[in-house]
Amino acid sequence: TKLGKPRQVASNTGAKTYTYEEAGARPTPRPAPNYVTRNVTPYTPVTSAPLAPVAAAGAPAFAWPVSGRVISDFGSTASGGKNDGINIATTMSAPIHASASGTVTYAGDELKNYGNLVLVKHAGGYTTAYAHADRLTVSRGDFVAKGQVIGYAGQTGDVTTPQLHFEIRSNTTPVNPR
Repeated sequence: TKLGKPRQVASNTGAKTYTYEEAGARPTPRPAPNYVTRNVTPYTPVTSAPLAPVAAAGAPAFAWPVSGRVISDFGSTASGGKNDGINIATTMSAPIHASASGTVTYAGDELKNYGNLVLVKHAGGYTTAYAHADRLTVSRGDFVAKGQVIGYAGQTGDVTTPQLHFEIRSNTTPVNPR
């Protein structure tokens, strides 16, 4: 390799610094960074139509959590009871999707009549509930993305057919999911 003449580089300390360059040398280009995503859990995207947005500032856009038809609507029931959400008939083991991104605050079966239940806390003080699951795929503290599978539909708790009880709450107030 043929070196060129030394070239003095300016210095604030008064010391003389010299650099040597190869004659006709060009800098070697850096390789492009290799971005590799690791430990990402794949999930099935939701194919159902999204729900209408909840009419409040700061509310997430909630999506339909499971394929099926509504068999019990929000509000007062014919028997004088009250439904704080909706019940959606579906097939056994149908995937249940997170309606919006958030953090799982509960996943278990300790609440009477709900069977296997997941609660997810979202931005703006909203919480969604998914009850009667056959099995759950998330745990307390997990972050879930909108559309991520959080469990599979079943008939646990006080129901006799496969379905999902789905609630949206603003703080503690039930909101009609439709």
